[in-house]
Amino acid sequence: MNIRILFVGLLVLSMAACASAAEPEATTEVSPLQIVLVSADFAVGEPRISFAVFDGENTAENITDIRISAVELGEDLTATDMAPSWNGEATGYTDYEIPYWVFYPRLQRPGYWGMIAEIDRADGSKTRADFVVQVQPNSKSPAIGETPPASLNRTLATEPDITLLTSAADPDPALYQLTVADALASGRPTVIGFLTPAFCQTKWCAPVLDTVEAARAETGDAVNYIHIEVYDDFQTMTVVKEMAEWGLDTEPWVFVLDEEGRVAARFSGPLSPTELLAALESLL
Repeated sequence: MNIRILFVGLLVLSMAACASAAEPEATTEVSPLQIVLVSADFAVGEPRISFAVFDGENTAENITDIRISAVELGEDLTATDMAPSWNGEATGYTDYEIPYWVFYPRLQRPGYWGMIAEIDRADGSKTRADFVVQVQPNSKSPAIGETPPASLNRTLATEPDITLLTSAADPDPALYQLTVADALASGRPTVIGFLTPAFCQTKWCAPVLDTVEAARAETGDAVNYIHIEVYDDFQTMTVVKEMAEWGLDTEPWVFVLDEEGRVAARFSGPLSPTELLAALESLL
């Protein structure tokens, strides 16, 4: 499949659409901004897709609004077929180390999807940036509504040395008290973070752990909080078995379970306190 050629056609269509929608005094041009995907594991349905916007090496500033259009890409699609099948607003989160944006498109089929991002800036200019996501038939990790594995992760009861349970610089012992199996049986909502603050392949893990700790400070004991370190040996860098149990091959991940132990929300990549607490609000 020549995704690059197909997406060029998509961009031409989007430029025409943007130009027709712009105010007379405004201009829409191809953006110097770059969009970087910061989440993973997109499946058919309404996946959470998150991204950051950069201007060169720096985070783009003064963005007031981003609208997303989703277009299915494929060999058997004509230019007419490539009209957007979904449009919606992205939500920005600035209470995180690097601001990011989130949207939940309706994607009916697996394959490659082109995303057109129309970006408004505070100075009144309108620019555009585009990116492609690959959508799978099903999630590799537990999906919304599913009950995840009842993992018997290490806790302070089985490993009293907290420095072997986490690579966090200043760990909170409250995050290492329960196994997932304990949490599933507790009748309380649960937040489970798969994070490795010191050894993250991206820069997201340590700030996400800060988010988990901030949420715990807000909700207290009404919610269970569990941090599962990605590595069980910091010398050999062997991955904990729970990563495979949950179908995870990236980090960070955070799952919110309802009081019955079903996945109520799932977050790959950056996660701000505002976004996490919003997911918990309906469960409390």
